[in-house]
Amino acid sequence: MAQQRLGQIQWGALTFGPGTPYTVTGLEGLDDLPEIRAQDVERPGQHGDYTGPDYTGPRVVQLKLGLRGESPDDLRALSIALRNATQPQDEPQQLAFLEQGVMVLGKVRRRSIPYDAEYLWRIGDAALEFYCADPYVYGLTERQASTTAYSPAAGRTYPLVYSSGGRTYGSAGTSGRITAVNDGASPAYPVLRLDGPVATPAVEHVTSGSLLTLDATLQVGEYVLIDTRTRAVLFMGSAPRRSWVRAGSTWPVLLPGSNEIAYRGAALSGAPGQTSLLTVTWRDTSL
Repeated sequence: MAQQRLGQIQWGALTFGPGTPYTVTGLEGLDDLPEIRAQDVERPGQHGDYTGPDYTGPRVVQLKLGLRGESPDDLRALSIALRNATQPQDEPQQLAFLEQGVMVLGKVRRRSIPYDAEYLWRIGDAALEFYCADPYVYGLTERQASTTAYSPAAGRTYPLVYSSGGRTYGSAGTSGRITAVNDGASPAYPVLRLDGPVATPAVEHVTSGSLLTLDATLQVGEYVLIDTRTRAVLFMGSAPRRSWVRAGSTWPVLLPGSNEIAYRGAALSGAPGQTSLLTVTWRDTSL
């Protein structure tokens, strides 16, 4: 049986794999399940455990490379370029598997570029280890879908026309509803952008029944960003407004498959129809 082609791997400005001087000779940890943090407790006086939900620890990806230079000086240049691209980091960055269309977010935690005098004329080896505090494997394509709000007082309006800009867009919403498809195997945490004018905007994940409501009013030109993973609510993209979230709200996540999302809000007095826009952005997500 033929094996799946790994293809090229992108890390910052460096590309590894076919067509590059960095041959990929080994890869571990991308398709492996990270270590499980089990929430099990013993059954007192009985056999077995009470089992709880399983959570994963961080993902560790190990990459082995073969360096192929044209001369000793070229090999040295390849080693220096690899060393410079794998310095300690403050924040994770994308390790992208281009042909497979997926990525992880990682930091370089180990690097080995050994000296081997027997082969040092033009070939060498290297090993890299990437620590991914976020264990999810994400699709490279950022998906996006938008709809205007449905307000009984304002009637029904339809989404603005938008064009692609390096993203894949979902189907246009009608009457304040869109369908967001997560082609991964794990729940995806979307980023929500709500543009005014609107009062008391509410985002409902119809598929699960979760409802997130903001006790806020957004004027024309104002917006709020909601990160459902970190639960940050940022007015105009920077000012924290977590207090706007109504008590009892639940944070929507995109389950594997199709997810129906409804957007509702009250029209502002004097506003010409309900033109508030909800934009949902996500990536396919798996463990």
